[in-house]
Amino acid sequence: MVNNNGLVSFLREVSQFTPVAFPIAGDRRVVAPFWADVDNRRAGRVFYRESQEPSSLRRASGEVKTYFSEFSNFNATWVLIATWHQVTFFGGSSLTPVNTFQVVLITDGELSFTIFQYNNITWTTGMHTSSGGNLAGLGGIAAQAGFNAGDGKRYFNIPGSRTADVVNVEGTTNVGQPGKWVFRIDDANVEVGSCNDSASVCQHLRPCLNGGQCIDDCITGNPSFTCSCLAGFTGQRCQIDVDECASYPCQNGGTCADRIHSFLCHCPAGYTGSQCEADIDECKDRPCLNDALCVQGAGTFTCVCEPGYTGVLCETDMNECESQPCLNEGECMDLVANFTCVCPAAFTGTLCETELVVLQVNSTEPENQTGLCGNANCEKNWICENTSSGIYICTCAPGFYGDECEEECLCQNGGVCVDINGTCECPSGYTGLYCQFEVTQTPCSHSRTCPDGGPCLEYGGAYLCTCQTSAAELDHKDFYPYVQPRSVCDSSPCLNGGYCYERDGGYTCECKYGYWGKHCEKVRLNTCASAPCRNGGSCKEEAGSYRCVCPYRFTGKHCEVGKPDPCASSPCLNGGTCFHYIGKYKCECTEHFGGRHCEINRSSVQTSAELGCGLPPPVKHAEVQFSSTTPGSMAVYMCHSGFTSMPRATQSICGIQGDWSQPPICEEINECLSQPCLNGGTCGNQVGSYQCECDEGFSGNRCQTDINECLSGPCEHGGTCEDQPGSYLCHCSQGFKGHNCEIEQHGCESNPCLNGGVCRGYRRNYLCVCKDGFFGDQCQMLENPCVLQPCGNRGLCRSDKRGNYNCVCRVGHTGKDCEKDLLPPSGLHVLRVEENEVELRWDQPEPEHSLISGFVVTYAPLGWSNPKTDTLERQQSSHIMRGLLPGPPRVEHLQVGNVSSSQVWLSWLVQAARHAAVSRVLVSLLPADGSQARTTVLNTSSTEHSFSALLPGQMYTVDVLTQSGIRPDEFPSTSHSAGPLQFWTRPLPPQNLSLSHVTTNSALITWSRYPRNVPDGFVVNVTRGLNTRSRFLPNGKLGSYTLRELTPGQQYHVAVMSVKSTAQEQIHSVPQHLAFTT
Repeated sequence: MVNNNGLVSFLREVSQFTPVAFPIAGDRRVVAPFWADVDNRRAGRVFYRESQEPSSLRRASGEVKTYFSEFSNFNATWVLIATWHQVTFFGGSSLTPVNTFQVVLITDGELSFTIFQYNNITWTTGMHTSSGGNLAGLGGIAAQAGFNAGDGKRYFNIPGSRTADVVNVEGTTNVGQPGKWVFRIDDANVEVGSCNDSASVCQHLRPCLNGGQCIDDCITGNPSFTCSCLAGFTGQRCQIDVDECASYPCQNGGTCADRIHSFLCHCPAGYTGSQCEADIDECKDRPCLNDALCVQGAGTFTCVCEPGYTGVLCETDMNECESQPCLNEGECMDLVANFTCVCPAAFTGTLCETELVVLQVNSTEPENQTGLCGNANCEKNWICENTSSGIYICTCAPGFYGDECEEECLCQNGGVCVDINGTCECPSGYTGLYCQFEVTQTPCSHSRTCPDGGPCLEYGGAYLCTCQTSAAELDHKDFYPYVQPRSVCDSSPCLNGGYCYERDGGYTCECKYGYWGKHCEKVRLNTCASAPCRNGGSCKEEAGSYRCVCPYRFTGKHCEVGKPDPCASSPCLNGGTCFHYIGKYKCECTEHFGGRHCEINRSSVQTSAELGCGLPPPVKHAEVQFSSTTPGSMAVYMCHSGFTSMPRATQSICGIQGDWSQPPICEEINECLSQPCLNGGTCGNQVGSYQCECDEGFSGNRCQTDINECLSGPCEHGGTCEDQPGSYLCHCSQGFKGHNCEIEQHGCESNPCLNGGVCRGYRRNYLCVCKDGFFGDQCQMLENPCVLQPCGNRGLCRSDKRGNYNCVCRVGHTGKDCEKDLLPPSGLHVLRVEENEVELRWDQPEPEHSLISGFVVTYAPLGWSNPKTDTLERQQSSHIMRGLLPGPPRVEHLQVGNVSSSQVWLSWLVQAARHAAVSRVLVSLLPADGSQARTTVLNTSSTEHSFSALLPGQMYTVDVLTQSGIRPDEFPSTSHSAGPLQFWTRPLPPQNLSLSHVTTNSALITWSRYPRNVPDGFVVNVTRGLNTRSRFLPNGKLGSYTLRELTPGQQYHVAVMSVKSTAQEQIHSVPQHLAFTT
């Protein structure tokens, strides 16, 4: 079957889009022209067809004969052609690079061949996380091209498969035509096409190493080769062990060690798994003490202590008295997570901060011995209290406070006045400055207002709706400590047009294309977006710039310079012939000349056996190995670690003229080209490695770890800490400010009143007196908010006198400000079709996308202009459209009239009342073995039909349908099924029934059967006069039977029938008859 992921599979579908290195076991047989993460939903199409057309077969036969001359009599009988036309990769779009390639399968029933053709290959990898490609479709796990037999042993790789070089496959070949590969695949091993070139590089030099298969490149005059490498090796001669660590498979700072065809991750502390993907749970054993919260980190843990405890494991009980909190010589007593102050006489308060008014009287006077307050002179709103030390104290009466008890407390709903500052301690269920608000259980937020318009207040750590029980008759009667609940997105933390989403008490920024980072603060450079490379060059991004990889015979920064033909300067002397290959040339000299340019006259120099080449030329940053310096010897150069050979060839050959061929050059590998440093880190290239210089706030060998500065708990007075790259941000509680929320501020200090409102402070609290047209605790709300056009052009704004507004959204939009798109239902399909009704079904949207209030279903007959509309509830996922006009009628009284072993007769009636006019009748027959179905088209007057040439003893299904509207100007419609009906044809009867032997009371009868139609048994009926005896023989292979207990001198009649047993009944053949007399 043809898979859209770039391969043809046999026996079963291959749904995996990220290619796997061949060989693959498990009977996964595939022919893969370009197995990659293809996504033809975004761009391109996939075509395929089987063909037995003479023109296609002639062309396929000619291709095989051209490249396999030993099969000159080959004639194709079947071809499959599959084409992937201008398809892009997963994560791409209609603007991203596209590929075009094709595979052709050819066979004559015995020999099989495959042709791969590559027209335009510009990408190799999709952007799925398992593939790892970039925005240009390059990098990561590149495409796989070749064959896999499914036994884990036999396979073939197109050179460059699963490497970046596969993008150049359109320039490679094994038959002399770039972009074309031809193979024979029916043999035990894949056989490549051949030119029968006697000058085979593969045969004479055997250049492919590490088990690679050598393929002669037989372009006329181009004695070159290509190596197909085993998995785990690459390079022109398969000399390079593929670095499986290049894709950085080890996660969480793990160190990768490359192995042959595999890798090994050495994980840092705290991580485990084959790729260091599993975080070890250090909190599993509950190391934190005294009910502390354990927070897991990378290879460690942190204990968040309960109040009153400290230490790494929260093992130490803190002494809250160490800071000497008690004033005026009060004595501090340490408690668990708290303290209390024992105040001296004349002082009171939590910290002994309030001095009492004390009057001393003469205790020797008798009238004062019994009641010291008798002569006291306490002012208005004061009360006198006797003490045991001979003094009395004037304190504020209940409900009054202040230095002179001049201020009156107005606590409501059972609130208790705190004498020190006149605030109210509210009973449970009430809040506000005067306990004037009753708390409900209805939650609210900045986007979810209270249903009755009541204030949304913080209570017990949550925001709840409240009701004002009465109005305090004060100048500041509307003052209450109401804090509008803020959204974490209100501060617009996402930069460069990023969109902020609330999530789990925090936020996430969705960045626009071209930006990245936690706050979209970093620019993602795409230097290849302008397609700067010309003449088919491929663009590769490099550290803020780009590099063009040019095809053969082009050079320059943008591949804009065409390389000259190396043979154009006629370098071969003395009649030598010049051949060019891969940017180089080779001189084939005449009989009496030699040397690289045929400049040596062999008749005047030593013989090749005496000549020798001397020591191979040295190469910087490389070691050389050689065993001989005679002609034909090879010197192999091995670059030092951190260097690679250019070109890929690593050998030099001693020629028969006595000189070494051009050796390679070892260039330093730039490990920074793969951009290993994350989170904006700067990469410094080193020999054989690299060094990442991380931005502030990140660490790790690749800058992959974001340092969490909030773990130390820097924010004071209940402030909330937000981790940021290289720093932290404290969100302070009301009444505090500063970098760490360490400064207590006056209520009006932060200028909380907006839109010209006047602030009146009450210590840490404040009251805003708003200008006309504004209201709210910060004057933040307009009486007519529609002037700000919150609905945009997506809806119509309507406001009320309380400053609220609502948007009447246009079609396709919803949300408070019509800011969300209203998507149509997905998965819409027809569930059931009846004569006058149709049932539809669709998928309910996901909870996070459930924005709808209901559904509207609109329908009308084709060609009609007045549709009907049904309105549905939002919870519905199906609907029945009733009262529809019926289509053509189904036939009635369909029945099987008669059945033989090879023919069936059918009959039916057509009644067109209340239905569309019938244009024709379709009668179909489907064999149970899945072979070709048969359909007959009849006119409307036909009421019967027969099918012949059926197989005996087989089950068939028949059905009759009517059709209307078959003219070009009509809309065709088909009726419901009249059946379907199933029937069995009769089995073939026994043949050559004869009487073999007769006695006075027995008779032996024999018969023969068809060798390919074995019945399940036979039925033998024996009749004498009006009496019949029947016997079932459950053995379909019998050929004789003895009739016993017969009466002498009587005439008998015998009938024998073949039997086919079905799940419902036994099917009998036509009987065969025989008569005899005992």
